[in-house]
Amino acid sequence: MTHLLPRSIATPISLTWAADALCIVPAQLNDCDAVVDHFGALHRYNTALDAHFALADEWEALLRHEFRETFQHPDHLWLLGKANDQAVGLLMAAIHTDSPMFRYRHWVEVEALYVTDSHRGTGIAQRLLNRAYDWAEQQGLARVQLYVTASNSRAQSVYSQEGFATTQAIMRKSLG
Repeated sequence: MTHLLPRSIATPISLTWAADALCIVPAQLNDCDAVVDHFGALHRYNTALDAHFALADEWEALLRHEFRETFQHPDHLWLLGKANDQAVGLLMAAIHTDSPMFRYRHWVEVEALYVTDSHRGTGIAQRLLNRAYDWAEQQGLARVQLYVTASNSRAQSVYSQEGFATTQAIMRKSLG
């Protein structure tokens, strides 16, 4: 496996194993279908873990609009992992700004991370996250946060290996 340095958002990272050539690249407008496909797959999986993560009927149109509006915006990061020019991973991140009541109110939030079944365990998730860390530092932000479904032990394992720690829990009570 080869890893070309330095990492930057604009320059693809090439990694090679077996017959696959993997690049981590910023998603472009013509990648919209791949973004939608991967985000949909992520949420089908999350919905299987917890029905409250089901997407709205119009989610696809909303995501396409969001992507078109923000894929080049400096406060958003849309990355694809591509093997042989086929999308096999997705990372969506954005700068989050909390209420001015809080001292530590700016961070990068990883909004979605997904790797296809065929490429899990190959390091794509880590490479996508590394790009998000680099991007956060380029934005002058020292913190990356994300949400993970409580029953998604596979994702929790990846995030723990990456140094993420649980700092709060979201508790839910269903009424009626």
